[in-house]
Amino acid sequence: MWILEKENKSVIYVSFWLKTLSQKTCLVCFIACFLLMVCGQTAVAAEQTNLRILTVNVWSGLDYKGAMRMGEYETQERRDARYQALLAQVKEVDPDVIFIQEANPVTKYSARLASDIGFDKIHQVCQAGIKFGPFGIPSNFKEGMSILTRPSLDLRKQNVRKLSGGFGIYGDAVTIHFDESIFTIVGKIIVRNTPVYLVNIHLAALPHKDSELANQFERLMEEKKVGKGEFEQAMQTWIKRVERQEKEMKKLIKHLSRLPENSPVIVAGDFNAVPDSNTIQLFQSAGFFDVYPLGNPNRPYSWDPADNQNIIYSSRGTNAKGVLLQGYDLLSSMGAKQPRRVDYVFLSSHFKPGCVKRSRIVLDSFIEKVQASDHFGVLAEISLDDVIETSAKEFKTVTPLPKAKFEFLPILMYDTNVGFGYGGKFFYLNPLKLNESFDLVVFNSTKGIRWYRLMFSLPDVELRQGKIYPLALDLLIDFDKWIDRPFFGLGNDSKYKDEEIYTREPLEIRFSLSKGFSPYLVGQVGASYKTIRNYNFEEDSLLEDLEPELNRGRVKVTSLFANFRYDTRNSFINPSSGVVLQGEVEFAPKLGFTNVNFTRLTFWFQHYYELFYPKTVLALRMGFQSLIDGELPVQVLLPMGGSNSLRGYPQDRFLGKVNALFNAELRFPVFWRLGGVVGFDAGRIWNSLKEFKVCFNDWATNINVGLRFYMDTFVLRMDLGFSNETSGFFFNFGHVF
Repeated sequence: MWILEKENKSVIYVSFWLKTLSQKTCLVCFIACFLLMVCGQTAVAAEQTNLRILTVNVWSGLDYKGAMRMGEYETQERRDARYQALLAQVKEVDPDVIFIQEANPVTKYSARLASDIGFDKIHQVCQAGIKFGPFGIPSNFKEGMSILTRPSLDLRKQNVRKLSGGFGIYGDAVTIHFDESIFTIVGKIIVRNTPVYLVNIHLAALPHKDSELANQFERLMEEKKVGKGEFEQAMQTWIKRVERQEKEMKKLIKHLSRLPENSPVIVAGDFNAVPDSNTIQLFQSAGFFDVYPLGNPNRPYSWDPADNQNIIYSSRGTNAKGVLLQGYDLLSSMGAKQPRRVDYVFLSSHFKPGCVKRSRIVLDSFIEKVQASDHFGVLAEISLDDVIETSAKEFKTVTPLPKAKFEFLPILMYDTNVGFGYGGKFFYLNPLKLNESFDLVVFNSTKGIRWYRLMFSLPDVELRQGKIYPLALDLLIDFDKWIDRPFFGLGNDSKYKDEEIYTREPLEIRFSLSKGFSPYLVGQVGASYKTIRNYNFEEDSLLEDLEPELNRGRVKVTSLFANFRYDTRNSFINPSSGVVLQGEVEFAPKLGFTNVNFTRLTFWFQHYYELFYPKTVLALRMGFQSLIDGELPVQVLLPMGGSNSLRGYPQDRFLGKVNALFNAELRFPVFWRLGGVVGFDAGRIWNSLKEFKVCFNDWATNINVGLRFYMDTFVLRMDLGFSNETSGFFFNFGHVF
């Protein structure tokens, strides 16, 4: 079956109930919420002029040999001592931003360091083999990179890109890959209302392309210490890795070109390339400059075998078990004896060279007879004064858009129940230069189905997501004509075989005002008018004979509603992280021009979490909802089934006064703007709260699969759900939640 159903952009319902709630109490709640809405709130942001930037490869201590477990050059006690040496020196140099490479295990390591110094952090698993959580092979390998910043800088993870390596998935929950993978992770901080992008990089390791090293290796062949075939294969591998690294750099440059052009970028990490290499020259030709020569450096090398005792493990010509290295591994070990500078802090062209105050090698001291890593750290101090004056701004409040944006998607479809359907989705952002949006859906079919929906938002809901704003206005006008609306009966025990068809025409006009008290706290009050007409009943219809009489007529409802929401989502349209907690009360009194009264109480929960790369998001919602009043017509009962709840069941498969709902979706990329979804839905209806009990044996459940097409301003979705009764295909706009 094909069902076209109106969009429900509200977050999910999880309802709470109070046994006694008078109309006066409801009105007090509305008044209190409204007073909160009009109260002012100020936010004071910490200001900072200079940034102290530290980058360091912290060294995993592994030889990268072994399937079940990789060889380790050191004991756990020595590894802990190295960490303490690093921690002490990090505290001493007192950075604002830290770029970490080769952390192992990256999740635990970055969390520990962030906790020990009181920083925020983002991280990415880059290499781990096959892992499910902490378990898998190689058992001691889950390496990655991290960015840490002071909390005042409001660090946010922007994205992750793989620069080289075969297919795989990479994350804390699951990692599966079979070759070396190179990543970059991008974060964003805010300094005096200026977004600054932070890019951490760890390019493929290789010996410096040096003729003397090649000659040394050739002499080993001449001395019969290395076979000719071994020599030739090692040299070919060397050339291929040089080419690989240069390709990684080109991909990095392409990725960085997609960042906002008016925002400054800081790129730091282990480039595994010397200053005069093609890799570094490529990067500098893209408009990035190396801060190190400009900051009166104290020593020339970040990789220095003469002064760093940890490099002996990489340069001694054996693996962790003492087995002699061969071929390219031996060549790489010989190259490790060369001192060089491979760790950098680069600035984009938004910065001026004069902004560099200081740059030097750090984390090079012995503490308790150990050094922190086989790399020394690089510390750069830069001034942000000039770049703040000339760069784009990002405020905690909603700021004006520079131009309007229009998107249109035609709707063409055919279904035996619907007939030929045609229409379109129109989205117009900022035509009046007020940050407003007009969202219009027009749909008709040859069998008489109609759907007209207009949503006006000022400012647009996506623009105000995560912002502080004094007042926002939303106006919804929604008209539907369902020619074949199904009815199965009331309650959780209704039977699928009892389905009957009637026509329903709902019209809703909803007006609301909301206030963003902080980036994460939103209050809203509003009013709604609904009229819902049921007609065209089948012969011997149970619904037509069902009391109250309004079941076979027109319901008119006017309601007031208020809600308060804690919302940390990184996007309203397409969230990949964050939590939503929302409580709502709706009060519909019986007035002279209305014929139904009720009170609805709800509590809502949603959670979004990025599981792994490529960007795969686990989205969860749970809810419980209740209507408080006497006998109510079906037009206002709580439905379960359809595109916004149980997608393996038809619309209104279950109706009642109390419902509970659970949805889970795994959202993953497919190609370009196309994404896929696999999910699970579960729900239950009760006729009253007296019947409610926590028992999952009789919950309706289904699995579903779907596709998503991501436009700039909305999401097109198609879902196919499968239950033990039937299946359903749904076409709609926006994520289910």
